[in-house]
Amino acid sequence: MNQLTNQKMFVQLATSFDANRFNEMSKNAQIEELIKPNGNIFFEIKSIEEAVELSKTFIDKYNLCSSNWAGGKIVNENFDFIATVSYNGRVWDNEDWFKAKEISIC
Repeated sequence: MNQLTNQKMFVQLATSFDANRFNEMSKNAQIEELIKPNGNIFFEIKSIEEAVELSKTFIDKYNLCSSNWAGGKIVNENFDFIATVSYNGRVWDNEDWFKAKEISIC
């Protein structure tokens, strides 16, 4: 894990939008959905722990649920994959959930 701290890292913060459900939502839920950021935002981070904290803060601020959390990818300055933060704050070593193993960040 120490080799990761020697390179620039970024965490992706993003939401997904379910247009099929939009008309079924209440007006308040529609407004809440529309004020969520659209697209990908990448923040430079110093550690994987910081990526987890930023992800949790983003999820809380925009009241996201697991179905509309689309961020968490941790990349280097060349956008090469390093890890991913799932909705529950766990960190994984692969983008393919069937192959991924959890990374311990204790």
